[in-house]
Amino acid sequence: MRSVPWVRQLVIDTGRAARRRHAIHGLFEVDVTSARAQLRRDGNERLFTAFVIHCIASAVAADPDVQAYRDLRGREVIFDQVDIGLPIEVDVDGKPFAFTHVLRDAGRRTVRDLHDEIHSVKTDPHLSPSVRKQPWAHAYLLLPGFVRVALLGALHRLPRRQQALAGTVGVTAVGMFGAGAGWGIGFQLHTLSVVVGGIARRPIFFQGVLVERDFLQLTLSLDHDIVDGAPAARFVSRLRSLLVAGDGIHLTAKEPV
Repeated sequence: MRSVPWVRQLVIDTGRAARRRHAIHGLFEVDVTSARAQLRRDGNERLFTAFVIHCIASAVAADPDVQAYRDLRGREVIFDQVDIGLPIEVDVDGKPFAFTHVLRDAGRRTVRDLHDEIHSVKTDPHLSPSVRKQPWAHAYLLLPGFVRVALLGALHRLPRRQQALAGTVGVTAVGMFGAGAGWGIGFQLHTLSVVVGGIARRPIFFQGVLVERDFLQLTLSLDHDIVDGAPAARFVSRLRSLLVAGDGIHLTAKEPV
């Protein structure tokens, strides 16, 4: 018998609040063979997660409607800055836990810049404002359960608070926690959430020749109250193109969108 860690209660509350979202999910694969090969040639294969985040942020910046939020007055708030909420595993009371770190203005940053920030926070979690808010989390847990869930459920109707606490887009990179192929469907805390799954290597006919190619498995989740299927399909098409083309691998600076 052992007590439930306080951080686990945060996950339970988040799951309860997420059930209020009317989410639609799409599972798809993208051929990232060329991008991975280029990263390997440059000795930068460890930048792959940051590269995927860069492509997601660039696709959102090109169509910011997919990160819109509806406020308490029923108006849609569309941000012109892409802030990516990324779970990063840290040690809390001697046990691993994934806190959400927000990569600010990710749509205008380079792959290297994103990677360096992720690496810095993993090395020293207290560089993240989210980790430094542990005292606030303890105070939050003193509230009754139904109040905590109601507050989390209302967060997406307070767009500026959503942006400040969790970012405008959620990205979970499963590859940061373990290897292997597969998809995942996470809690719907953002209008747009992307789960970056594993990489499957399989034979296909490519340019008339049977070869092995690397396919990245992605799960896209959207709040259907705000985003319809057609805009979601256009976003997926744009994201796929950026990943296949290796967008941003060679950039030293990202031009403003």
